[in-house]
Amino acid sequence: MRDIKIKTATDEDFTEAIFLLIDFIVELPRNQRTRERLATLLGCPTSSDELKITLKLFESVVRKYCVGELDEGQLRTHLSQLPQSQQDRLVEIVNLRRPEIAQRLIDEVNRREGGVPLVESFDWDISWIMGSSSLASIRKQLCTVVLACRDVDSKPKTVSFEMGREQVEEVIRHLEAAVQCGA
Repeated sequence: MRDIKIKTATDEDFTEAIFLLIDFIVELPRNQRTRERLATLLGCPTSSDELKITLKLFESVVRKYCVGELDEGQLRTHLSQLPQSQQDRLVEIVNLRRPEIAQRLIDEVNRREGGVPLVESFDWDISWIMGSSSLASIRKQLCTVVLACRDVDSKPKTVSFEMGREQVEEVIRHLEAAVQCGA
């Protein structure tokens, strides 16, 4: 893999360029204004091969770093063309935005896996049904589950459903079996 070359006029421009490079990784759909501003900072045309190569190389290296395929030392080997202060600044910014990059990678995998919403958190409660409009003396336990998900477009989505006692017990059995298989 080639070294990443990022040449800017000032250190402030370098910092802005790194933020924009990361923005280019995490934003969907990709914004043309981001690309234009980045091209201006790097001093190359928007449609140039140099910009395309820089974007692809930066994205590839940062992805590998964020998923643990590269450690910080290996990341720095791809930055050997940069002064030490800029290497430090780049690593600092990538680490700062690592959770955002990781979320983007999770969303990407989720979309690739068939568009199943990704569960981010859940809540549940148990209630007793003591009667209904049709039966005055019904006694039933009901479990309500609310899943906070992120859909294929990374938009928040809530999925809620109710289960009876037998269904809850079945879900627990399946979860226990899954834990045992993974152990």
